[in-house]
Amino acid sequence: MRSFIIILLCFFNISLLACEDEHVISPFATEVLDYNGFDNSLKYFEILSPVQKGNVYLSSITARVKGKFEFNLDIREDRTYKGNFYISSLGIPEDLLDKVEIFIAYNTTRKDRKTVIFCGNFDYYKLSELLNFEKAKQAPPPPPKLPPNDLSNSI
Repeated sequence: MRSFIIILLCFFNISLLACEDEHVISPFATEVLDYNGFDNSLKYFEILSPVQKGNVYLSSITARVKGKFEFNLDIREDRTYKGNFYISSLGIPEDLLDKVEIFIAYNTTRKDRKTVIFCGNFDYYKLSELLNFEKAKQAPPPPPKLPPNDLSNSI
């Protein structure tokens, strides 16, 4: 009986470590007003998602309008906001704004996304909802670049 309880407790602890149930995620979206050279009939948005949620990392972001499209968005590191965010871009017709669904998945234990866990750590949002979430503070601009070091005149 004692060994059964120990095995049960070990299994319970392993499942707790593998599947984080913590909801500390605070993604947000912004409308991009200065996209030059793209299709003017579309509205462009950036979705910013925290890189990490508890002990798991962001693995994918999917945009969908039921019956029209579903695709994975590109994920890049963002340096324009304070905090550790990934940024994804999306262009849509204005009439679809309230219909776009965003699925954010946190299903990897490594930032490089080389491992996968099967816990179903998905968060679902409407794009219009993400636009109303509190935005992170802007990061300070990077320091100016140093002038090139011309060693040819130093001899």
